[in-house]
Amino acid sequence: MNKIPVVFTFDKRIIPGAAIAIQSMIDCAKPDTTYEMFVLHSDLSDKIIDSFNKLIEKTRHTLSFIYVDPKRFKDAPVSKGSWTEIVYYRLLIPEIFSQYDKMIYVDTDILFKGDLSNAYNIDISDYECAAVPAEVNSPHMICHNYFPENTNKYIYLSSCLIFNIKRMREEKTVEKFERVIKEVNKRLKFFDLDTLNIACHKFYPLPFSYGVFQSIFYNDDVTKAAEYKFLKGVYSIEDLETAKKEVIFVHYAGDPGKPWRLKHPYEDYKEYMEKLPKDLRKYTFRDFRKRFFSKR
Repeated sequence: MNKIPVVFTFDKRIIPGAAIAIQSMIDCAKPDTTYEMFVLHSDLSDKIIDSFNKLIEKTRHTLSFIYVDPKRFKDAPVSKGSWTEIVYYRLLIPEIFSQYDKMIYVDTDILFKGDLSNAYNIDISDYECAAVPAEVNSPHMICHNYFPENTNKYIYLSSCLIFNIKRMREEKTVEKFERVIKEVNKRLKFFDLDTLNIACHKFYPLPFSYGVFQSIFYNDDVTKAAEYKFLKGVYSIEDLETAKKEVIFVHYAGDPGKPWRLKHPYEDYKEYMEKLPKDLRKYTFRDFRKRFFSKR
């Protein structure tokens, strides 16, 4: 039996997306995979937590909620939109979960198509963490910001991370994260992603199947996807097509937006939306506004 600890971080603004991420992960688990799921949050009510627990009450999986005071990142830069202090919570995983030597973090704007056991069983003992490369790191990047402090060959995505917690504890990586946030501060654009890439110097590269962008996954011609402009520096067309076939989860980053905010969501995602328990259909005013102006 593979017991895999997995961490999500979200607040009350992303309830439907988080519920679908968790439900689809459970649905796609292999018979010998058991997920020990944790949620780091800042504002979830007992009622919402109870509703999430009902998702897993008749399964072999577990789900625990841990409150994190948002003041922990009161001096960190955030945006007025979706990216509040909650995006930094994943950086606390090595500190909060000292009982583990390795854990997986995944975003909530995703839909699982596969199991995480192969990723969890990767030997990353010589690395700080494993993540998916997205773009060649250079002053001429198309999508990401260049930081001279970042000495990595690639920019690594923060949507799926396998943390070598044992090594991070030894190297006091959380303190490195805090130092980067303090020193780089307002230069941070993709807050948690930039912090991770600047602070960590030994990444194990995960296949692109661990977070295939929606524009790649649903497009018959991957070269027509907006993200192809920077992905092509890392991946061939064949690589991207293989990632689509072997996809572990779809990541709804970029256009046309989060699927729960679309007038016409993708059919595979829509099926999960329609099955959501009523208590977890907590759509915000921002969700409805985005849906009204949605081009899809």
